[in-house]
Amino acid sequence: MNEFLESIPPQILDKSVNIDLEIKSSNCLEAVKDALEKTVLSGGKRLRPMLTYLMADFFNAHDKNDVTICARAIEMVHAASLAHDDVIDNATQRRGNPSINVEASNKKAVLAGDYLLADVILSLSQIGSVKILQTMSQVIQELAIGEWIQSDALESRIYSKEVIEKIAFHKTASVMGWCCWSGAYVGLEDEEIANKAARFGHLIGIAFQMIDDTLDFSDGESLKDAHLDLEANLVNSVIYDYLDKNPLKMDAYQKGEDLKDIVELDQVHPNVENIKSEANALIEEANDILHEIRTSLLERGFNEERLSETIKPLELIGGFILNRKS
Repeated sequence: MNEFLESIPPQILDKSVNIDLEIKSSNCLEAVKDALEKTVLSGGKRLRPMLTYLMADFFNAHDKNDVTICARAIEMVHAASLAHDDVIDNATQRRGNPSINVEASNKKAVLAGDYLLADVILSLSQIGSVKILQTMSQVIQELAIGEWIQSDALESRIYSKEVIEKIAFHKTASVMGWCCWSGAYVGLEDEEIANKAARFGHLIGIAFQMIDDTLDFSDGESLKDAHLDLEANLVNSVIYDYLDKNPLKMDAYQKGEDLKDIVELDQVHPNVENIKSEANALIEEANDILHEIRTSLLERGFNEERLSETIKPLELIGGFILNRKS
């Protein structure tokens, strides 16, 4: 993990951590701005802006103002999804503080999230690229679809490996894919290579979600509260692997029993390891794609020494994801 952080150029780390998320519009009510800044715009790892900057740096474009607009936009979309999720999940806390629906109300939390999405489209329009606006609109669609699929599965209790993967793709990987796509596209405006960069982001995004699921069962080892998904009766990738390998437990769940009464925590370790192994395989596939992109850039005359330097944090981000504690 330290190796990844040390590989990030200081200027990119500074830009990512200190990215300006202040709402600039004079039309924004002070109450909306205050609610957002106290909750979903406060704190966080800023991994998504960092990923955008790192991919742009790989394409020798991190200094372009358009990259900063994209990095800010994707963090705003992430924040909007958190605002909406807090309402859907009836949350009470976010990062140790009152969640936005508690700070304001459910109705105001939804409106604040909508405001953020509008702010994103407005800010991206400054770039003047219809393609960038189209792809961001698709990401917002993906987030809504992911939440819908998850809600349907939660209500019906009908899960499959495909459903679990779809939820991870729509809710997490679509965002990280856009981070990488936008960094590449602003740098080169080559759709084929930008789509490869997006695929890199999709793979590490799914791996990110898988590791997040494992943290729900890492008592004492994680900075994340344990068993939140179990308490919410939410089937994540680890729980699905457990149920899939224990048909009687799956049958009990589908007949209406609560997960917390079904899942025996002392038996989950093999399932956690299975999911970690799957995440590791995705990271390896992502790095293969990254090196395909590097070959393409060399063929286009990019400086080999600089590529060798700027690829390092992108190669190491997989290890950071696999070993994260929160």
